[in-house]
Amino acid sequence: MSCAPLRVRSYNGRMVVRALIGSVVTLVVLACGASGTSADDTPVAASQPTSCPASQPLATLTVEIKDLRNTRGQLIFGVFTSADGFPSEERKSAAWEVRAAKGGRGPIVFTATLPPGTYAASVLHDENKSGNMDKGLGGIPKEGYGVTNNPKPRFRAATFGEATFTLPPEGAKRSISVQYF
Repeated sequence: MSCAPLRVRSYNGRMVVRALIGSVVTLVVLACGASGTSADDTPVAASQPTSCPASQPLATLTVEIKDLRNTRGQLIFGVFTSADGFPSEERKSAAWEVRAAKGGRGPIVFTATLPPGTYAASVLHDENKSGNMDKGLGGIPKEGYGVTNNPKPRFRAATFGEATFTLPPEGAKRSISVQYF
């Protein structure tokens, strides 16, 4: 009798997160919305337990990107709920999108559907598609970037606090002016 070799599958972080989310969704559905039968096998509608979260309304955030110097490369757009990860860590963002920087010198618009709350958004004009901001001597950015509220600090990166705004239930429109050094 021969044994087949054991196959080990490698999982990256996203695969694990997707599997966990799927499991959590299944558990919530079973706990909050499953129906059952009574002792005499007649269907009984499930009542919503008070411990189940009510669905939270979502709001649309629309962010217009302005002042791109060219259409090369890509734009990396992120929305954050805290300073942790702001402005460039995808895994710590509430929303993340990468898109070609085409569209001429006119504005490009990103949208995100999020629960109402406090956020800050950022955009990087990644002209060489490296996936991160390229810097020159002294750490001076070679590529353009911007954040909501458009602060323009001269010798440091903008902070989460400078970029925060409130997203109300009815949604909001913001703009980010990309700056280059």
